[in-house]
Amino acid sequence: MFLHRKTITPVAGLELDETQRVMLAALCCMPLIGFGENGLRGWDQLIVYPDAFRVKRDHMDAAGVLHEYEDDLIGESWEAGPLILSWADVCSDLQDPEPGFCVAAHEMAHKLDALDGVLDGAPPLPRDWRKAWASDFQRTYDRFCEQVERGVETVIDPYAAEAPEEFFAVVSEYHFSGADILRKEMLEVAAHLTRFYGDFRLA
Repeated sequence: MFLHRKTITPVAGLELDETQRVMLAALCCMPLIGFGENGLRGWDQLIVYPDAFRVKRDHMDAAGVLHEYEDDLIGESWEAGPLILSWADVCSDLQDPEPGFCVAAHEMAHKLDALDGVLDGAPPLPRDWRKAWASDFQRTYDRFCEQVERGVETVIDPYAAEAPEEFFAVVSEYHFSGADILRKEMLEVAAHLTRFYGDFRLA
């Protein structure tokens, strides 16, 4: 279904054979096993770069000054646009799995998060479950951010403290690549993700 609905577009000289395209589709569908085909809604293209790619950013500070800069990324998910992955990092995740690293799971988590129209770290859920999810995730996120702000060396990637939506995406990576670590560090969050994604793991 993924291969039928989505256009996989290699760029910057990258070529992908049919086996590699199927592998990409399988990785992107991994977070949808529990959620279902509705997770494919809202976008139609997967762009694949050979390696990390550079994007231009801008930011308006509190004084009204516009700052422009460039950022190197291995994945990106646009709310109403394509999903973008680095092929080298996809291959690295598969060939040498490390806990907390699965760029396809991270970016697909953003796609699921955006399905209800807002990136807030919560995908569409039944009302009762959403209430419990919000409570458990917010409490764990606040505690984690406090640790990062105090300079505590955390087991979970500190990038998760950037924003609630990044927290959800990062812990989703751990669910698939380091579930035992996630259960030890954030038991309530791990339980929600097992219920949401199922007990399917990359490694």
